[in-house]
Formats: sequence, structure tokens, C-alpha cells
Amino acid sequence: MYKEISKQLDAIGYSYDRDELSKCIIKAHQKSVIKAMLIEAKSRNFDVYSNQAKTILAAIATEKNITVERAVNALVDYINSDLNGQKICRDKLFSAALRVSDEFQMVLVENGEGVNRVV
Repeated sequence: MYKEISKQLDAIGYSYDRDELSKCIIKAHQKSVIKAMLIEAKSRNFDVYSNQAKTILAAIATEKNITVERAVNALVDYINSDLNGQKICRDKLFSAALRVSDEFQMVLVENGEGVNRVV
């Protein structure tokens, strides 16, 4: 999607910041993923008003290269799991979400592990 938009902007001679454009495209995609998960959650009577439920949706949406279909399937798997399965899923999601945070990156740098590390 990024390449298509940047080509169109280049074709019309529009100036833009590539990093900012990339961030906007990622945010737009995450928003569509979250909307789809909210629709699915509500259709299954999953309480999306608790902070824990909202955190689950946010953690799923932060997964790198997540598609709408994969996100909805991950949410359905979480909803259909027993309490222990949900706890395991939450732990995995929260750990993965933290690994892409600026704070995790700072810990790596301060620990001498370099600036760029594959997560």
C-alpha cells in the first residue's frame, strides 16, 4: 500500500515525508484491524469495555504485518479459549507488544545489544 500511495504522490508532484507517510499508513491499517475486531467481538457478546479486553485488541493490532483476517482469528481463538488459555494468550500478546516498544529498544541499547535487533 505504501508503494502505491508514494507513487501516486510522486506522479502529481506532491511533497511528503516518507517516514511520516509510512507511519500514517501503518496507523490506518491498524485502525481497520481494530474496527474489524470490535465488530467481531460485539457479535460474539465479548465485553470490549474492560481495560483487559481493550488491551488484547491493541496487542493483536500491534503485531507486525497483521492482516484483518489473522487479527479476527486471533481474537476468536482468545474468546473461545478457557481461562488458562486466555492467560497464556495474553502473556504472549503483551510480551510481543512490548518488544516493539521504544522502551524495549532503549533497554537493548543500554544493555549494549545494539540499535537494531530483529524481534
